[in-house]
Amino acid sequence: MGELCQAEIAIIGAGPAGMAAAIRLTQAGIRPVVFDMGNAPGGQIYRQLDVPVIGETLSGTDYYRGRDLLGDFSRADIDYRPRSQVWWGQCESDGVSLGVVDAAGVSRWHVKRMLLATGSMERSWPFPGWQLPGSMQAGAAQILFKEGGLVPEASPVLAGSGPLLYLLAWQYCRAGCAPQRILDTTPASRYRLPLRYLRGAWQGRHYLVKGARMMLALKRAGVPIHHGVEALEATGKHRVERVHYYWRGHWHHQDTSLVLTHFGVVPEPQLGRAIGIPYDWHEGQQCFLPERNRSLQARTRVWVAGDGGGIGGALNAEREGRLAALSMLTIPTNDVADRKRERRRLEQRRATDLAVRPLLEAMFRLPSHWLSEQPDTTLVCRCECVSLGELRRAIEQGAAGPNQLKAFTRCGMGPCQGRECGESVTRLLSTVQALPPQEIGYYQVRPPVQALSLGELAATATDA
Repeated sequence: MGELCQAEIAIIGAGPAGMAAAIRLTQAGIRPVVFDMGNAPGGQIYRQLDVPVIGETLSGTDYYRGRDLLGDFSRADIDYRPRSQVWWGQCESDGVSLGVVDAAGVSRWHVKRMLLATGSMERSWPFPGWQLPGSMQAGAAQILFKEGGLVPEASPVLAGSGPLLYLLAWQYCRAGCAPQRILDTTPASRYRLPLRYLRGAWQGRHYLVKGARMMLALKRAGVPIHHGVEALEATGKHRVERVHYYWRGHWHHQDTSLVLTHFGVVPEPQLGRAIGIPYDWHEGQQCFLPERNRSLQARTRVWVAGDGGGIGGALNAEREGRLAALSMLTIPTNDVADRKRERRRLEQRRATDLAVRPLLEAMFRLPSHWLSEQPDTTLVCRCECVSLGELRRAIEQGAAGPNQLKAFTRCGMGPCQGRECGESVTRLLSTVQALPPQEIGYYQVRPPVQALSLGELAATATDA
């Protein structure tokens, strides 16, 4: 791998959590190295904000709120390394070893402490036809919107559940490309839940008011919204031509060339699992979350902050980044009391940020029976074209866990490395075996945790 590089602290990811942590560390006199897969800092939420291509009228105020954070990050003394992929990691007694691929090639690093700020990814939610060209995730569509100001040529159909669905629809309306309709799997009765979660509703009133205004704007724009959609299917000979949806006891059809789906986001798990961080199933967020203590530490010398530790939004990610940075500061100083006060303030504001989460999790809870009720022909692993029926037959033949299913069917062996199908496999086994997801577990993640070419892998060879 060439010369061994060393750093006091490494931060993986330059979204809100990674940027906030790096800024706080520089204020304490530490120059962290920040490895970021993006071309510029900002993460997904503030993507392209350094040179925005869409104005605040189209993006909304939350996007431009990150400008101050981005400015502080660019002015701080930080060893920022864009277009860098951490493909391997290993915890050791005196720190963490990392394998990094960037434009200069492959390098090996040893750091004394590390912060994972890898953020979240969209949850995959299989349905018939989701593998067809013309079926995309809403988050990918929003990336195109932020990076290039791109909108679909023809009005799309948006389907799924969660706030991002309505944000994208609202942005498209303002950009002159109103969706044909929104197929919301959330029952209409769920939108009355704020009456039962009064404290959370009050603490998160900003989010609720914002969502209500978006829905009102969409209705005024004439976009039909169907709440309580129970099933979804995309059909077409070579690409999406029509969407079928089961709503109010009947199947309905809509001609379209583009369906954008969203079923919430989950923490990006690969590097954390690869270095041995334990993960637990969180019933509210319906996914695995890394175990962290009050200081956001997950292992000796390893911290996790932001949505990679549990979905909480951009503001919460910033606060967690600063909290993790404070916890990572081990050098004795004269401002211990000031740091304690800073920590208390951050923890109080973080508690306020997260007070609305139980309400949002209850409102946008996905149907537990969704996968088990799909036809056998539904692809679960799109990379290796493994169907639900093949997985069921493999379970009948004795595959008792996710790793055995992988060995039996190649499910999870494709380019995404199980990111797309891992949670679905856990859910399926949980249903068939009548066991909680925590007992089923998840794939064993091994390096490389990012796509690596054979040439890059060969470059990692050493004489030793």
